[in-house]
This record gives sequence, C-alpha cells and structure tokens, in this order.
Amino acid sequence: MNDNRQIYSKSLKKTLVKDHEDSVQRSLDSKPDAPDSLKKFLTDGHGESHIVLPFERPVYFSANFRSALSKDYLTVVDLFKDGVELHNKYLVGCRFPDDAVEWFNEPDICEFQSRLYKHFSRIGKALAYKKRRNSAYEAQLFLFKNVTSPLDDFTWKAGSRLNFLIEHSIDLLVQSYLSCFVSKSINAYSNAILSCETTIDFNNLCKTPIEARFLDDQIRLYNLRDYVLLEEAVKEVSQGLRPNKTDPSMSNEDLLFDIYELIPLYINSWSPDKNKVLLNNQFAVYLMMDYGFPSFVIGCDNDNAVNLATSTFRFSWTITNELRCAGKLDIDPSAINSLGDFILREFHDKLVTLFAIRKGKAKKDEPIECVYEYMYEVADFTTNYHQVLSKNEGIEVSNDSKEGSNNIPSMMMSSFFTFMQKEFNCNVDNGKGSEMKIWRSGSKIYTLGRHKQDQKIPSVLVKKILKRLGITTQEWLSSLKNS
Repeated sequence: MNDNRQIYSKSLKKTLVKDHEDSVQRSLDSKPDAPDSLKKFLTDGHGESHIVLPFERPVYFSANFRSALSKDYLTVVDLFKDGVELHNKYLVGCRFPDDAVEWFNEPDICEFQSRLYKHFSRIGKALAYKKRRNSAYEAQLFLFKNVTSPLDDFTWKAGSRLNFLIEHSIDLLVQSYLSCFVSKSINAYSNAILSCETTIDFNNLCKTPIEARFLDDQIRLYNLRDYVLLEEAVKEVSQGLRPNKTDPSMSNEDLLFDIYELIPLYINSWSPDKNKVLLNNQFAVYLMMDYGFPSFVIGCDNDNAVNLATSTFRFSWTITNELRCAGKLDIDPSAINSLGDFILREFHDKLVTLFAIRKGKAKKDEPIECVYEYMYEVADFTTNYHQVLSKNEGIEVSNDSKEGSNNIPSMMMSSFFTFMQKEFNCNVDNGKGSEMKIWRSGSKIYTLGRHKQDQKIPSVLVKKILKRLGITTQEWLSSLKNS
C-alpha cells in the first residue's frame, strides 16, 4: 500500500464496489442495444481482485506512432512518464478494485487526469485537421492502426492499473478526432438528451456497407452521439433554473467543503431515487454519492436511478473541486457552470436539512439558513468517517475527551504553512501553476493545489501532509497546543 492512510473501511469499500458493479450490470441489462464491445469494457474486471503490481515498462512507442503524432509525440511521452510515476506511487500495493475508491481522493491524480484531458482533446482535433481530406472511414482506420492501438497495447499490462489513469483520455482523443468527421451527419430530434431519437446519415460518410458497419461500431463504442449532442443539451436543461435558498455569498469551494463533511454520515443509506431535483416537466436530476463523491445524472422523473449508472449524462466534482462531464470530458466549462452551480446548491441544501433533522433542532418553518450553525457541529471529515464506519461494524468507539483531543483540525493554508515553517523547519515554495509544495529535510515533497488566495486545508489533507513529512499526530498537536 502507498504511504497515505486509508480513508475508507474495508467493509465499506467492498460494499461500494459491489453496489457499483451491480448498478452497472443492471443498467446494461436495461439497454439491450448497447454494443457488446461497450458491455465488455464496462464490466471488465468485475468480480476479480488482485494486488496492483508496479508498471515497469519504459515509455516507448513505435515509429508509426511517433510519425502520426509528429510534434505532439514528446508531449504524450512526458504525460505517460508522469502517469507511470503516479501509478507506482499511489496504486502499487493496493487491492483492485476495492482500493480504487480511494484513488479518486488523490489531488495529484485528479490534476494529472485534467492535464491528460486537455492535451488529448487538443491532439485529437489536431490529428483530425491533418486528415481533413480523408473520408471518415479512412481517417478512423488511420487513427486505429497508428494511434489508439499503440496506446492501448502500452497501457494495458497484466497486474498493473495504468489504464485507470489513462483509458478515458484515450477515449476522449478518439471522440474529439472522430467527431470532426461525423458530427454533421448526426441528426437529433427533440429531447435527444433523454431519448435515442437520432439518426446517422452514413450515405454522406461511407462508400460501402462494410465501411458503414465499421464506423457505426466505432461511433457506438466511443459514444459519439452523446459527445456531439451533450453541450447543447446541457444548455437546454439549464434554461429557466429557479433560484436556490442557499446563501448566495457561499462559494462553490465552501459548499463542496460542507458536502464532503456531511457525505460520510449518509453514504450507506443514500437513495438517488429519493433525492432528485425536478427541473421541469421533462427533466430530473438524480443526486448520487458514487464512491463518496457528489455527482448527479440527468434523466426523466420516472426513471430508476440504478438504470442510469452507465448514462454519460453524468456530472461529478473531483477532490480538487473541478466539475466533469462523463460524456464530454472536454466540455466548455461555461456550458455546465450554470447547471453545476444550481445542482451543487441543491445538494448542499438537502444534506444540511438532513443533518438538521438528525440533530433534532430544526423546526418545520425554520429557514435553511438557520441550520448552518448546526452543521458545523459535525466533527472533522476523517474522524467522523471512521466513527460512523466503526459503529456500523459493531466496534465500540470511545467518547473519552482525551481521544477527542487527538483530532486534527482544518486550517487556513497561510496559517498552516507559517506554523510548519516555524515549528518543524519546513520549506514552502510555489509549484506548477497554482500548486504549492511543502517538505523538510529528508522527507518527500507534498504538492497541493491552491484554488484561491487563502483556502482552508481539510483535516484529511493535513493528516496526509504530516504523514508524508514524517511528523506524528501527537507531535504536531503538542506543538500546536504550545504555539
């Protein structure tokens, strides 16, 4: 296992993985027309378990791959080198799939994947421009032989899980590339986001039935339909959103911090079918807690949420507070910001209201704003998480005040860095972009994102930093108490 302390209990991780695999299977069962290749991809590895092995191949691709990518070849090589390093740092020694639920908690991994999406989307469009005089069939055949096959052959290695970091970026490269050739031939009818009422004019794309069958399989496998239609569909859904009750002065970062604090209390009993937001007479948004992260999926009011598990009209926030769209990972942020901001506040309102009911202090006619003070009675994220999980597993948790004194508090970034420099002789410096680095003599560097001038560092990250720097909880708390 890597050097970061586990956030989830073993039993909860197994439950989350099993529930996810079951929902994926049930969703696919409700879609008999889904391509077999897609079904295999989505269920690959279900029921299997193994310890993740190091990825030891040198990053090297064939001459055809180098020629196809031209000036972007070194960019891809550098990205894969970074991916291999992260794989061997965070994934090696973990048990797949159970421990995979924790990999989403690594800011390094989230930020790396964001870089991949940005570069692979751009590379896909650049390659399409080079092949713009080819037919869609010729262009896709070129990509398959010279780009995607070498990427797949390198990425998938028995025992390792580099594909966890890379595979969706490869899909995005194909989507951004192939969409340049087929988007004008995809004809959508009304409410395309909810139905399959689309047609593809293969007469304009292909010369023979063989070409049409090949392209149809590729379009379905890489879900080009949703990729092409999604941005406009989201704009349609976002029209006429009603105002939220949540305090408008609260930033998205503050809202997400609250949500992450409260999710541990409800993850075992959360039902998306009972927690949905009706947008109008056509659309409903189902709020989900996949792997302990806030996410939502767009569907109809009468949908069964479990059947939406494989829907690509799914959106989720990362640990670095980035909103992503499963069907179009390179979607223009401006296209989803309005919907994302609205749903985030709805999610926040629901959790705060539930917590108020849990505490038994809220009155029926009490405005939601008055509940916030109760919410902050929740202990810090990690401690509460382990207490809830331990109680669920029948393990007695002591309420002794001395034990409570060992809780690591959240801290503002500036105060934390100043304290660490003064008390533990740590070095603090700027990293790439908005990143900050902290380390001390003989320790590894810990890199964390800085998304505003002086943000709060959650206790879970404080603990990870201390472990990386070789500082015990007791030593740190003692210095904090005496400072």
